[in-house]
Amino acid sequence: MKLNKTLAGLLLSAGMMTSASVMANALPHSPSLAPERESHQIPQGLYISPEQAYEMVKSDDNAILVDVRTPEEWMFVGYSPLAKIMLPSVMFDYSQMDTVQNMPRYMPAPNPNWIADFEDRLADLDGNEETKLIIMCRSASERAAPMARILDQYGYKNVYLLLGGFEGGTVREGEKKGFRLVNGWKNSGMPWTYDIDPDVVYFKKYGVTYE
Repeated sequence: MKLNKTLAGLLLSAGMMTSASVMANALPHSPSLAPERESHQIPQGLYISPEQAYEMVKSDDNAILVDVRTPEEWMFVGYSPLAKIMLPSVMFDYSQMDTVQNMPRYMPAPNPNWIADFEDRLADLDGNEETKLIIMCRSASERAAPMARILDQYGYKNVYLLLGGFEGGTVREGEKKGFRLVNGWKNSGMPWTYDIDPDVVYFKKYGVTYE
């Protein structure tokens, strides 16, 4: 169900959704409760813990774990070998710092081909708009939730937000303050690896030749 729109525009519109268009609570059949913060909630109203997601993808061949983080994260932080679609929703421009949010990081840029590439990969897996999709990013807020909202605009209503994402939330006090050690896929003991699978991961074209 491809539409002639850029992902950048969709990300902007998704980020500007009002409280009237975002469900305040999880649906009755949602495996887990919704996050307290409205900005972390999704219109599909479906939320799932790492443990529940693991059981779902292991027991249901039609459930697909989608990792929208960057290739750098997969290689240096790790990823789940259960992810069937690995497609970054946001890339980073290494030529400049983030002057939009004034944060100490490189400038993030939406992947303009995400929807088209996603639907191609979903079709390769014999998926469709009824397929169960579990969206994973680092912590489920900045990338997974916006992508779930975008998928909702494209007609995907069976989308689950993986609570805590891959790395989980940060410790708020003590000597481990700031470390991502709270919940999330990795901290819950779910399977993960550093070993890149070339048949699954995304390859970015750099336009250079190696000799």
